[in-house]
Amino acid sequence: MLTFMDYVVRSFGDQTGWNRDNSYSSLTATSDALLDFQTPRHARLNLSSLSSTQFASSYSLGTLGLVDGSISYLFSTDPLIIPAASSSIPLRSLILGYRPLGIPQGPNDRAELSASSGKQTEDGLPQSKSTGNTKPTLLHATLQLPPPSTLNALYSRRTSPSSLVSVSLYSNTATSAFSSSPPPASLLAHVAHDTGKWSVEGLASTDSALLGARGLWNFGIDELYRSSSKNKIQISPESSDEGLSDLPPTQPSTARNPPSPPSLLSAGAEFYYSPLSSVVGLSTGLRFTTLSRDVTAFSQNRPHRKPLAGTAALLSSQASSALSQTSSFPYTLTLTLTPLTGSLASTYSVLATQNLSLSSRFGFNVYSWESECVLGAEIWRSRQRRKQSAGSAEPGDSLAWARQKAAAWLDEAAQALSSSASSRANRENLVPDHELEDDSVIKLRVDDNWNIRALWVGRYKELLVSAGVNLGLTGKGQDLGQLSSTTAPDGNGAGAPSWGRWKGSVGLEVAWSS
Repeated sequence: MLTFMDYVVRSFGDQTGWNRDNSYSSLTATSDALLDFQTPRHARLNLSSLSSTQFASSYSLGTLGLVDGSISYLFSTDPLIIPAASSSIPLRSLILGYRPLGIPQGPNDRAELSASSGKQTEDGLPQSKSTGNTKPTLLHATLQLPPPSTLNALYSRRTSPSSLVSVSLYSNTATSAFSSSPPPASLLAHVAHDTGKWSVEGLASTDSALLGARGLWNFGIDELYRSSSKNKIQISPESSDEGLSDLPPTQPSTARNPPSPPSLLSAGAEFYYSPLSSVVGLSTGLRFTTLSRDVTAFSQNRPHRKPLAGTAALLSSQASSALSQTSSFPYTLTLTLTPLTGSLASTYSVLATQNLSLSSRFGFNVYSWESECVLGAEIWRSRQRRKQSAGSAEPGDSLAWARQKAAAWLDEAAQALSSSASSRANRENLVPDHELEDDSVIKLRVDDNWNIRALWVGRYKELLVSAGVNLGLTGKGQDLGQLSSTTAPDGNGAGAPSWGRWKGSVGLEVAWSS
């Protein structure tokens, strides 16, 4: 589960129109979220607050042998209009899982989106309401309190609709209390440029003078732009039924020939080099994924418009129904290669249903002949909200006792009639399936060495609760192929299978925010 500060930082990028998925560092983000998720290993309490639209703070207290904690502060020049209370934050915004990608936008599309949502700066970025023409900037710092104390700081700035500049600081105090030398620190500068069709990143670190570069190229993006513009029906919010008869009739898809979902093939690479330590790093990868039916990747940031009615609503519903029928499940395939170490890994992730995601990864090393197999699943549980009927009593209704007395005066026939009407009203007040509320999620992960990981995240009243379990098999017979062949003497001197010993940890994390 993301921390409150990570949630705010990601919301800052979404609100300013930055697409974090169009980057080589996010090539395997879907499989990593389903297979490499972290679980709490001890008890921890997090208290956070978005005191204003530009300032947030967070405090955490945990127990890991001894008491530890952290303090975090964040400031944004761009007002953050996001849910901040722990009872109102969508769970899917805090849990990293399968997210169908949208068509990457270019800088012109981002400028158009900013123009539709409000004023702009001279460079086409959304203008901050409080600082005028100041470009969106974010400042964030976290201090780990127990010695050795650790300081993490971040400075991020949107310099243009297609560029992002950030500088991060990492400092760790000296382990010896009698050391007079200043604490070691390192700076990391990161510059990213995203045009939609391709993206490039540059990195420089003071640690061993490390330099790096990343790049990602999307194939067939121009064809996706043309097809999305053809399928888009422009209807003005003030449009009525007049003139809609001139639009070409839509051809609804049938079950025998549903439209295939759009897909995107991306290729990228990264390179690192340190002239001081002569360290070289190189990796490359491919990603093939089906895209979301949304026209753009930032459709959730578009301003709300007046709902359509009449023929316009009918056309919109027919288009949505046609686009929702696809010939296959949304899926993502990745293939990564690290030539210097000989590591090759392939992943396959699929969104089987709206509440079920599956993922697998197979890794192989051509030099050592070692292999790895990991399986993971994510299961969501939803609940229906009930609309309160007009005649029902409010939680603080002072006349509830009088209503109960009046109900007691009714005869059996009148009580049966009232009960039938009440049950019918409750059935009518059920929210449709597409408006279900996410209640909790379970994430499972197991590999070929029987390392099992389970995570549960849900709500309890106004709190967000996360519980995790880690189990691992140690000793002989750890591998799946050795479990049936490895034997150990039992008390009678005979041979018996050796299953090793199970070791693990259990953790609980509680978060509250306002």
